[in-house]
Amino acid sequence: MGYHRVLVARVDFETSVVMPFASLNCSKEYQQKFKTSLYAMENPVVRALHSLTPQIFPAEKGTSVLYCHPLLFRNKFGCWEAERRPVAECLAFDNAQLSRKLNLQDQVCGTCHMRAYAAVVVVEARQSETKQLAEVGTLIDLSNRYLSRLFKVEHYYNRMSDMEVTIGQMETVLASMTDPVVLTDTQHRVVMQNKVAERFFKLPEEVSEGRVRAVELNNLLFSTALSSMSISGSDTSRDMTLVDPVEGEELLFEAVSAATIGKNGRQTGMVTVMRNVTDLRRADQELRMNYERLRAAEELVRQDRDRLNVIVENVGDPIVVCDNQAKIVLIDPLAQELLGEKDGHRQSWQVQNQARFDAYVSSFTFSFSDRASGPLRLFQPESGGEIDYDARSGKIFDERGMVAFSVTVLRDFTAVKKLEQLKLEQRMLEMEKFAAAGRLAGMIAHEVNNPMEAIKNCIYLLTEGIKPESKPVYQILKSETERVSRIVRQMLGLYRNTDQVGNVDVNAIVEDTILLFSRQLERVSIQVKTDLPPLPVVTGSADQIRQVLSNLVVNAKDSMASGGTLTVRTRQMVPGSVKGWVRIMVADTGCGIPKHVLENMFEPFITTKGERGTGLGLWIVKGIIENHGGKLRVRSKPGRGTAFRIDLPVIR
Repeated sequence: MGYHRVLVARVDFETSVVMPFASLNCSKEYQQKFKTSLYAMENPVVRALHSLTPQIFPAEKGTSVLYCHPLLFRNKFGCWEAERRPVAECLAFDNAQLSRKLNLQDQVCGTCHMRAYAAVVVVEARQSETKQLAEVGTLIDLSNRYLSRLFKVEHYYNRMSDMEVTIGQMETVLASMTDPVVLTDTQHRVVMQNKVAERFFKLPEEVSEGRVRAVELNNLLFSTALSSMSISGSDTSRDMTLVDPVEGEELLFEAVSAATIGKNGRQTGMVTVMRNVTDLRRADQELRMNYERLRAAEELVRQDRDRLNVIVENVGDPIVVCDNQAKIVLIDPLAQELLGEKDGHRQSWQVQNQARFDAYVSSFTFSFSDRASGPLRLFQPESGGEIDYDARSGKIFDERGMVAFSVTVLRDFTAVKKLEQLKLEQRMLEMEKFAAAGRLAGMIAHEVNNPMEAIKNCIYLLTEGIKPESKPVYQILKSETERVSRIVRQMLGLYRNTDQVGNVDVNAIVEDTILLFSRQLERVSIQVKTDLPPLPVVTGSADQIRQVLSNLVVNAKDSMASGGTLTVRTRQMVPGSVKGWVRIMVADTGCGIPKHVLENMFEPFITTKGERGTGLGLWIVKGIIENHGGKLRVRSKPGRGTAFRIDLPVIR
């Protein structure tokens, strides 16, 4: 338009500096004259900016003037973003209407948060061209309107670019998540979902009918869950069961939803993240089951512990439990009386007892023996002196085979010795009674034997002179006399006991005895069963053992008058060793022994045979077995039979 010089200076709102950025026919020195601060009000350019109206100022040369026309982001109409809000607030419209006091530092739109622009066009003209500057102002205003529109378009473009970057980042985040993520609108329609969610809610091109139904069911369940959460208003998470369209199994998800809110404060949709908690729920169920099992086991352990405490408290002997360092961890009241309390005051004798016990337990704990026993002398306050205890200890090992605990039981030797003394005295008394009975029997037999022999001789001489009508009486007299003679002989045999002792083959004696009575047993239909494995020899009297077996076989025969089974077995109780016991079992299926007789059957003159028995057979059997150092036991049940068990030592 023929003007000499033109430049445009813009405002930097960050630094509050007005700086030229475009010019025509302006040197650098000339441009530097217009670089100033936004607050330098003495500068005509700054005054024009703050007034927002074109102004003319004289130039340095008297023949020229400066036309300053301000440029500001303004528009006669508000933007579409402001129109969508209930309270319209558009910076461009406000600047055009000058409805508020202008402050260049606050040139930021309250709706779109866009920072505006501010600049000034400086035209140097001659004074004669002043009237033509109005056209220049009109042209600048028109250019500013287009510039405002372009500036807004650029802002929208930048925002769209930023949104595209943000959307791309969100899509990357969604794709990288291993949990299904679904974005829905207010009608619960799917707007966006990641690949994991598509597995459950989206159908591929070619699928089976079963997968179609599974996806439809999943969409129905998902919509129902979202509707329920929306109606409740307070639920942000809910368990949801979906069907895996590929595997066909049910999966349990925890759906966590959050509403998306627009700038106007209204809900625009929901974001739902679903976490697969199937394995977690199974683990939780297993954990609960294991917890219940643990509680049950704990209850059993508590019951066992209570029973153990009751046993420990009532066992009657001091019991001490120590750890792998030989330190006491559990002690019963009896042991506490001897050793004192762990952390309490102790008497001097308790300290002495503790020292002796610690020495014993330490020696056992760090030894290689699993069990040990030995004497331990401790002071006992009840007796007022030291007594001997039999300390018996055992170790308890952990899963690694290391010693965890040791248990020691202290048995009072005094009580054991008293019991052994009582048993010995009882045994001596029985032996004295047995010896006295033997001596009495021998004396009676000796005194009765001679008259009996005379009576037998007289009876024999009267055989030819007996009248026929007196024969029955004579036979009774003869049989009873022979019975008395037998009793006398048995009593003499018991007292004298002059049999020689040697090595005895028990199986051979059994076979001889069975052979001796085989005919008598066959007559009464008694079946004999024997089981005679090889046995070591027994030290004893063969005749006496034969007498024992004969008595038992005869008694068995008499108890089975109508027939039955006689069983004889022998066993070695410790096979492969010269030490131990040989057991003889004689059992029948006879009438049995009544309970009242069974209690006293080994006493003399006790019989179940009436007048046919002497009552000395089992008494003699018991005496012979006890003389051999053996043991005799009997079991009987009326109507079922009787079994005798004889245990003889291999080496006495």
